[in-house]
This record gives sequence, structure tokens and C-alpha cells, in this order.
Amino acid sequence: MQSMEAFRNRQLETLPEALKRPVMFGGNTHGAVLWFYLLLRDLCWIDEREHEWNVFLETDLRGSRGVLGQFEYQQFQIPDYIAEIASVYAQVAHKLGYFQPERVLHPAEWKSLQSLLSADFFERDWTQTEIYDRLGPPSCEHFSSETRVACYAPEPAADWIFFDFSQRLPDSSDWFETPILRDIRRKDNRLEFFPFADWCQKETEES
Repeated sequence: MQSMEAFRNRQLETLPEALKRPVMFGGNTHGAVLWFYLLLRDLCWIDEREHEWNVFLETDLRGSRGVLGQFEYQQFQIPDYIAEIASVYAQVAHKLGYFQPERVLHPAEWKSLQSLLSADFFERDWTQTEIYDRLGPPSCEHFSSETRVACYAPEPAADWIFFDFSQRLPDSSDWFETPILRDIRRKDNRLEFFPFADWCQKETEES
């Protein structure tokens, strides 16, 4: 029988790939929520960090439907949030020390990123290439069939900034030549949209 330490190490080894391509582990949005929830909860239990885990349930993951509800209650026409869910759990895992992004932004870089997100920044559309050229490579990326999430993480570990790119329009078989920025998220997973994202706001505006 494998030891508890071996189980812990296996979970830590699996986590980065699961965060990158959550559909391969959770299957769908609800499955991903459960998969990441149980994995991080169990790691905290093994390490006797239950109190820290409970704090995240009241902060980053709070809500009557957990982190999924933070997206669903905004009532936008977005088919699924599986990549977005993975990005939030990646942030939590980073804060807990169970996940290390490939890149973290030092204070000057983080300040520069925050200053970029002025009102003028939201008046035009951006491609993934333009964003990466301007900000450098992201800390980590998360993929689903229609969405690519690029995360920028500060050091020391704190709240991230998430860039949600559409790889194609819902129900379309045509992929964009380069993903287009749909929104960013900075606080409570509130989606801050760009002009391109008109398609996912229509029902909300009409209701």
C-alpha cells in the first residue's frame, strides 16, 4: 500500500496539468469544481491546514454555489466556465504554496500591469498576441474548448489578474487566428468586458 506521503506527492504532481487542461480531469465545469475542491481540501487535511482551507471557502471560493456561482450569477451568455474555474483554483493553490506559476511579476511589473488597466484600455479589442507582446508571457494558462485564460500573478502570492480570451464563438466551428480578449477579472471574478464581448451580454441587456 502506498503511503500518505506518496499520495500527497502524486496529487501535487498531477495538479499543474489538471489546472492547465481541466476538462481532462473534471470532464465539465461541475466536475472540475469538485475535482479541484477535493484535491486542495485533501492536501490541506494531510498538512493539517484545515483552518487555512476554511478561510478560502469564505474568501476566494465563497458563495452558495462556491466559485461557480460567482460566474453563473452574473448571468452572461457564456457556455461554460471550466477554464475560468481552473484559474481561480490555481490562484488558491498558489496562495497555499501547492502550485508555482512559471512566471511571477515583481512589484514594478505588477504596478505597470495595474496602471495599464485604465478606462482607455477597455475601449478597444485586443488579441492574445498583442497582450503577450505588451505584458510578457503569463504566469500560467488554462484551456477549454472555447476559452483560454491567461493569469498574471504577483509575488508575494496575492490576488491575480485574469485575462479571458475567446478562441472561437459559441456553436461555431471556426477558430480565430489568434484568441480575442473577452474580459478581465480582478475582484470577485467580476467580468469586465471589451467591445468584442457584445455577444455574451445581449440577454442580460434585453432582460
